[in-house]
Amino acid sequence: MGSVRFRRIAAYGLAAVSGVLLVVAVLSWDRLVDLAARIPLVPLVLVIVSAACALTAGELYRRTRLRGPRRFTPPIRWWWVLLASVAVLAAVWATTALLLAQAAHMQSANDRTKERIEAVRTGLAAGAGAGAALTVLLAFRRQLHHERATEESEHDADERRITELYTKAVEQLGSPQAPVRLGGLYALERLGQATADHRQTIVDVICAYLRMPYTPPAISRPSKGEHKGWRQKKTRSRQAIRARVHGKMDNQRRQELQVRNTAERILAAHLCDSRLPDQRETTTANDRFWEGMRIDLSHATLTTRNFNRFHVARADFSDATFTDHADFSDATFTDTAWFDGVTFTDTAWFDGVTFTDHVGFGGATFTDQAWFEGATFNTAWFEGATFTDHAGFGGATFTGDAWFDSATFTGNAWFRDATFTSDAWFDSARARLTTSVGTPLAGSWPTGWEVRPTTDGWGILRKTCGQLAP
Repeated sequence: MGSVRFRRIAAYGLAAVSGVLLVVAVLSWDRLVDLAARIPLVPLVLVIVSAACALTAGELYRRTRLRGPRRFTPPIRWWWVLLASVAVLAAVWATTALLLAQAAHMQSANDRTKERIEAVRTGLAAGAGAGAALTVLLAFRRQLHHERATEESEHDADERRITELYTKAVEQLGSPQAPVRLGGLYALERLGQATADHRQTIVDVICAYLRMPYTPPAISRPSKGEHKGWRQKKTRSRQAIRARVHGKMDNQRRQELQVRNTAERILAAHLCDSRLPDQRETTTANDRFWEGMRIDLSHATLTTRNFNRFHVARADFSDATFTDHADFSDATFTDTAWFDGVTFTDTAWFDGVTFTDHVGFGGATFTDQAWFEGATFNTAWFEGATFTDHAGFGGATFTGDAWFDSATFTGNAWFRDATFTSDAWFDSARARLTTSVGTPLAGSWPTGWEVRPTTDGWGILRKTCGQLAP
């Protein structure tokens, strides 16, 4: 608002200056002509300055008006035509008057007549020159309008082409044929690589596809013994039909598995930054890296293991299931990251990962080893998380509060050399002290916490003496 107000004041001031200069030029013309005999072009300069002030005032006032984005050159206003006409007339008038004033000093009447005719001719030529200049401006304006119209037409054509490609690719994802779905994924990847403005939409579409319900291929089981006697033939027939149906369904699931693997590999290929953290300020990222993307893979069934050096903004993996290893080593999450309720059916690697904002693993289940060695956390929630095997947080850094309330540690738990710059909470957390065969389990807990054994081979984490919870 301050900038608009300043422009309006400047426009009004320039308009007033323009009017004053024009009045002075008209009322004091005779004096100015006498002055022009000694200082040439003074009246013309005044008229030109007056016209420039008027044009500038009009432009400033125009910019103070709130308008939406304009795609084409605005139409010519009536006051532009008036100012152009005044400029032409002023050029004729000023030039003719100046030359006539100089012709009045001629001694001979014949010379004065010739000079007056020449003055009129020169004045008309000056007016024609001013008109030609305006014509050039109009031609430039017409060319500018044509170029803008061409640019807008090309932009609209590109947008239509992109929309058609996007629509066709999305339709392919809905095909019952796995090769067609694969073609749709590759078409989306190519479109996203070519048009940066549509990358987030394409990532959203791929994530939505992976969030669709999915049942992995069935594990083959040995058939039961066949019936003997007169039912043997009938039993074999039923088994053959059942095997054919189940085989067809299993084949479709295997094909869908390949499609989902491809979708996950596309995300991993474009959302992983190959640069080291200390190189990101000085080194240009790979052309295949799509920076600043947000992903939503909540409730998804994920089969690809490699998310190494993943680099995204906000990420949501809530209630997702990783059916294979999950490798997030050296990943970076620049916004919130949610892994609440996620299930890791195999080893989960989060070594060197950086969580810039809040991260949640509440209720997560680690059925195998979980490694967070050297990870950097802001505020972290592990409330109710279950660590079935080794849980390694050695060298991890928690810059905000760390919540491990009600967490369960069934295997070895290591927090050696972990740094907590804020509060760490392990209230009601449980840790197993021995294996099923009685072998003791090792553990290293944060400063201020210890395991107090119970009667069932488990231990409850409590604050040590002198470290009472607030």
